[in-house]
Amino acid sequence: MILRRIAEHMKSQNWVAIGIDFVIVVLGVFVATQVSNWNDAVRDRQRGQEYLASIHGELLTDAAAIERRAVFWRQVTGYGEDALAYAEHGTLKDGSAWQTLLAFFQASQIWPYTATDTTYRELTGAGELGLIRDRSMRAALADYYVVRKSRLDPLFEAMPRYREDVRGLTPMNVQTYIWSNCHHSFLEGAEEMQELIACDSPISEAEAREILRSYMAAPEIVRGLRFWMSTNRVYSDLSAHDRDTAIGLAERINAEAN
Repeated sequence: MILRRIAEHMKSQNWVAIGIDFVIVVLGVFVATQVSNWNDAVRDRQRGQEYLASIHGELLTDAAAIERRAVFWRQVTGYGEDALAYAEHGTLKDGSAWQTLLAFFQASQIWPYTATDTTYRELTGAGELGLIRDRSMRAALADYYVVRKSRLDPLFEAMPRYREDVRGLTPMNVQTYIWSNCHHSFLEGAEEMQELIACDSPISEAEAREILRSYMAAPEIVRGLRFWMSTNRVYSDLSAHDRDTAIGLAERINAEAN
């Protein structure tokens, strides 16, 4: 329609009308472009908010997972302290050789942890990190998911040498009993949970003392236990920082969303 009008005005050499038509065309293109850009910006903002909402949920999942592990690690550390009390001072836990043997074994338990980064990996993998418009938020998420992960995940996933040493000296029938009666693992949602349980002895005190003597005859047991307990303290400190960071980021996302 507008092109036909321009052609008619050119035939009649109506330059004023041609100028007006040209302005109309330019304005129409400009407005259409602006509307398209605005719609794209709205969609990008909505997608960015959806990504942040998903990351918010994963951060809270991380915080809860860390808190559960903190309880578990404190329990493992408690067993380790009881085992060290015997190794260094000859003090039996609760006056029982079995409870002391159990302390040595349970001190070797681990529960690996890594942050849930599914959404962040999806966001960066698609090259869409720019959808999160706040630069400082992008930096904070990168520090949590990239810097922290490369620094701490290898530590949280490491197998302590003590675990191998003490289990290598523990008779298989005793280990089987402990796994069946003194340790409980179960699924909660998609996560495998575990807890350590008090249990009675399947062997005599004399047999338990003999196993304790085998532990004490192996110098690597006490050395490894000391190192592992020191590492557990580091776990506790670092995981507490991770939990606080995850909660802080979740609160920040929630505040910005509102």
